[in-house]
Amino acid sequence: MTAKEIIENEKNKFVKSPLAKTVEKMEINENNTNKYDKPIVNEVKEAIKNKMDGLAREKEVAEELKSKYPPEKGYQIVSEVYLRDKDGNIVKDTVTGEARRVDFIVVKNGKVVDSIEVTSKTANKTEQSAKEERIRDNGGNYIRDNNGNLVEIPSTVHTRIERRD
Repeated sequence: MTAKEIIENEKNKFVKSPLAKTVEKMEINENNTNKYDKPIVNEVKEAIKNKMDGLAREKEVAEELKSKYPPEKGYQIVSEVYLRDKDGNIVKDTVTGEARRVDFIVVKNGKVVDSIEVTSKTANKTEQSAKEERIRDNGGNYIRDNNGNLVEIPSTVHTRIERRD
């Protein structure tokens, strides 16, 4: 049997099945299919738009951070960084069972000097902030910098929320 014959057999495998015969006999009303798919399509479009907006906000903040904390002056801007324990293990929240990644953490001379979460003007960050506090209370006070070094987050540094349109 040739490769082409195998492909044809696979394509036609279910053509004679009872389900295929039933579907073949069904009338498909275009109005119903549009209505059926519309909520799903709208949800996907909105999710994609939200993601694109979020990425644009993060890019804008990253540029501002580079100006405020220039690498030439010894600053490292670390993005999407997990909170870890003193042994470098990712710490999970005791309530949600989830880990926490902070959008940006700024390090200089092996010390965290700033922590930033970027979000929209309307997003409620209460639960996320509470989760981060629980993780910090549970030993999640370290991150890995861009060189893989474990860096402690001082108790005086708390993640600030940067809200953007």
